[in-house]
Amino acid sequence: MGTRISLLGAPGIEVDGAAVPGPRGSKAWAILAYLALADRPVPRARLLDLLFDEAEDPGAALRWSLSQLRRALGDSADLTGDPVRFERGPDTVVDVDVVLDGLWSQALELPNFGGALLEGVSLRTGPAFDLWLSGERRRLASATATMLHEGAHARLARGDVGSAVALAERLVAAEPLEEAGHELLVRALMAAGDPAAAAERARQCRDIFARELGSVPSPAVQAALRPRVAASAPQGRSAVLAAIDVGVGAAHGGAYDRAIEALRQAAAADADTTGEVQATALASLGSVLVHGVRGSDEEAIGMLHRAFAMATDCGARPVAARAALELGVVETLRAHYPRMESWLAEATALADGDDRILAWIDLYAGLGRTDQGDYASAAETLDRAQEHARRAGELRVLAYAATGTGRLHLLRGELVEARDALVLACSTAREIGWTAFVPFPQALLAEVDVLEGDVEAAEAGFDHSYALACQVGDPCWESYALRGRGLVAAARGDDASALDLLAEAPRASRRIPDTHAWVDAFCLDALCDFAVARGLPAASDWVDELEAFASRRGMRELVARAALHRVRLGQTGAVEAAALALTTIDNPALDRIADAAGVPSA
Repeated sequence: MGTRISLLGAPGIEVDGAAVPGPRGSKAWAILAYLALADRPVPRARLLDLLFDEAEDPGAALRWSLSQLRRALGDSADLTGDPVRFERGPDTVVDVDVVLDGLWSQALELPNFGGALLEGVSLRTGPAFDLWLSGERRRLASATATMLHEGAHARLARGDVGSAVALAERLVAAEPLEEAGHELLVRALMAAGDPAAAAERARQCRDIFARELGSVPSPAVQAALRPRVAASAPQGRSAVLAAIDVGVGAAHGGAYDRAIEALRQAAAADADTTGEVQATALASLGSVLVHGVRGSDEEAIGMLHRAFAMATDCGARPVAARAALELGVVETLRAHYPRMESWLAEATALADGDDRILAWIDLYAGLGRTDQGDYASAAETLDRAQEHARRAGELRVLAYAATGTGRLHLLRGELVEARDALVLACSTAREIGWTAFVPFPQALLAEVDVLEGDVEAAEAGFDHSYALACQVGDPCWESYALRGRGLVAAARGDDASALDLLAEAPRASRRIPDTHAWVDAFCLDALCDFAVARGLPAASDWVDELEAFASRRGMRELVARAALHRVRLGQTGAVEAAALALTTIDNPALDRIADAAGVPSA
């Protein structure tokens, strides 16, 4: 059976199903949690600073705690060296690993699934470790909710409606202010044939949002009470395939309403309903719903899970690969990065070397890794996406990957490289007539202008980007452009306009659910930077919001930026917390900000 290490809920160790004595001392558990959640070996000096800076003999205290861990773990793990490595044995399972990187079915079997990290452990530590612990608890809570969400959709796709309802209920209880869980529960109750309970859930969602947030949920929750059925369905295999071609073609041209209508008809057809054709129709409809910017991702996820299950059952690997890719896209946008990696790895295995799908897989993997501040891996992956795209003639990926590369260089302060990539992205998008995409690279290119001091060019670029974004109705692109217009106003000394624009930028991306979560945080960071620099009373609250939002989603660089904002606000323990957050980020632009704030960079 092996060894099971539980860090969620009350920590403990089991060997072959029987509990064994844990390490003595609460700080031994803190060390184990920190090592288990680190993505690399940890220098002993960092552990000393985090946990033992007030000990009479910090080195001896650390050695004693490590010896306690070695005694408790025995041969199931190795804790050696400087930096300290935590090497799991082949039969050792750590519950946080399962929640972050395992399967939803495995996570649900964990005895303490849903518990908080180191729950009930009393720790006397400094503010840096306290901030780390609160951030990791948020991240693991989000990962737990993601597992419940995926499990409910997977069981619904397989027809296990009762289990889907139960998991969706647990999801709503865990995240009562997240709309997606309420919508999923409404859909599950409708599938269970209980429209009255579904309507009651929608009403409760409205009440909770009104009471707690002073807002209303998007129309998606109410729409889930009325399953959309195509007015007519094509008859016969050839007619279904033709409807799929029409829908996919319309989507490529930006005619999403026409695309969705055609694909709903194809998905409703009864020809070959259990085989590859039906799976293709479902996967195509799910894909268009994801990319159509309509706040309909819960419906899309349901379609994609059904498509994946159906395609897997009938051996239609290309269709299963496409469904897995689109599920990875959703998780990228929602900032559920471990699930992103899992679905994109699944899609890669099913793609069987198809350059076209591999290009899209690497594109979204690169974007998601950039979101997290994992720049080395992101750059390599985006380069690989462009290689696949050139071989496949997939020009949209070329434009998108060049934009991703430009964004990466912009975030790192590498302005020459950023400009080259973004100019290429804009020209490629225009050459292929992908006008709806142009606002994204154009806004990023305008930010390069701001940083180079060309405010006139930046203003023209942001204004055009915003006008285009409003025309195509994409709230993410609107947010980028609003943020940029705020930067221009600040550069001109118009602080009143700058504040209005920077405050509006994150709100724009929240207008509908399921937009790119990183954009929300990126815009909020600009607002924090402006507010801290001007000494605005709301600055501290905005920094708190940024830190909570970014830590919950594993956006490591934005967590570090929030910590640096705290340093500028003069908050106690902020320097230590910022130094800790910087240890996992390789970004020269961020290092320059840290140096200016008096924080030692990694």
